[in-house]
Amino acid sequence: MSMTVVNKLKEYRQKEYPKANHWYNLDSIRKLSHGRYRKGNQRSSSDRKRLLQDGRKIVFTNPFAFLVGAVFDRGMPWEKAWEIPYWIDQEGILDASKLAAMEESDLQCLLERLRVKPRYGSKRGAKTLRDAAMLVVRDFDGNAAAIWQNASPAEVEKQLQTIWGVGPGIASMVTRILHDDCEMSRGQEKQIDVKPDVHVMRVFKRTGLTHSESEDEARDAARRLNPDFPGELDSPAFSIGQKWCYANNPDCGECPLEVVCPKYL
Repeated sequence: MSMTVVNKLKEYRQKEYPKANHWYNLDSIRKLSHGRYRKGNQRSSSDRKRLLQDGRKIVFTNPFAFLVGAVFDRGMPWEKAWEIPYWIDQEGILDASKLAAMEESDLQCLLERLRVKPRYGSKRGAKTLRDAAMLVVRDFDGNAAAIWQNASPAEVEKQLQTIWGVGPGIASMVTRILHDDCEMSRGQEKQIDVKPDVHVMRVFKRTGLTHSESEDEARDAARRLNPDFPGELDSPAFSIGQKWCYANNPDCGECPLEVVCPKYL
């Protein structure tokens, strides 16, 4: 049964991934003006369009923006996390050397001014942001892309985990994104794990791939069941967890795993 579920997840990924909203599409940027702003602080449709284009451009073209979005993608909706570099750029300071030169107290004040703030607070966020900037400046001569250029997934993950607050999950997510969207680490897929967030762990448990919603168990299951590319199971499980396999009242009838899922709810 487990391999049937794995094959179904891979089938769903192959079918849907080209159509998926990848990390760089930043759906939430489209929604910045919907429900968040009060009267007197509304944005016109042209403002919203420019915000969408600018936000995408930053993450597309600025490796440091990518790094900042990634390290804050924990404990909060991923869409919001990937907005943070855009708002730092709006402050005119999305530059590793400038941020590395700032005191943590100043970085904390910076984060507190942003429209979107790190999930774990500005004080902890300042430590993460400073570590990310210091890593880029100190070890990679100011070039964030050098972290992953000509490096194996294992080497990239080791570097990323030197940043305060970044664990194996975020590090694995970065290497999978670089593989899937930037065509990096080809032939090294065995080193890329799933990022066991709440959606992935829930889907793994309910389908019987794991016995509990455990990060370690989810990583081990993906490595055991899909050893050539454990991270391949990440995006389909995440998507299914968001769209159908809700924590409460899952929409099993519409789920692509419905015919193979034992439904361990």
